[in-house]
Amino acid sequence: MKISLQRKEYKNSKSIFDQESNPLKKFKNWYKEAEKKVLEPNAFTLSTSYKNKPSSRMMLLKGIDEKLIFFTNKISRKGKDIASNKFASMVFWWKEIDKQVRIEGKLKELPKKDTSKYFYSRPRQSQIAALVSIQSSKLHSYNDLILEFKRIEKKYSKNNEKIPLPKFWTGYTLDPKLIEFWQGGNCRLHQRLEFKKNKNRWIKSVLAP
Repeated sequence: MKISLQRKEYKNSKSIFDQESNPLKKFKNWYKEAEKKVLEPNAFTLSTSYKNKPSSRMMLLKGIDEKLIFFTNKISRKGKDIASNKFASMVFWWKEIDKQVRIEGKLKELPKKDTSKYFYSRPRQSQIAALVSIQSSKLHSYNDLILEFKRIEKKYSKNNEKIPLPKFWTGYTLDPKLIEFWQGGNCRLHQRLEFKKNKNRWIKSVLAP
């Protein structure tokens, strides 16, 4: 399968090199731009590591303030990785606007009350799916998962009973220590801008593509 000739040409866009000194503010501005044109702007790749063996998967961001928030199953592979190594990275790729953001930092588990608040804001069927899926475990068959979903759905359907919050379901915040902004450019002269945190101060650098 030959793919070496596949190539996208990027057009010159507005320069990313401005006077903004707060990368989180810049990220939020880029995110607002992505919301207008990207199908799932909150989709990102989360990379974790266990004993120097990295693994990556797609996730959905659920909050942005001074930290970035997502939710998952802590007995999944990623959850086990995080338990042993709190450092992780995120990559947002917004191809419709030729932009990418790479973020590195340390993860911290959210308080249970915050996890519970988000869990019960989800659609009821999503709550049931979280309860029945022992994420990353091996299934005898996919049909077994569907049958278990229907069983739990029926069990709690009487009087519309509350779905119990799974003990293994949780949320994490990523505290950014490095944020890099990338924008595609003509002739592969891409624009890269890195912010690295030193104590409480962000150091800004322009990087070669």
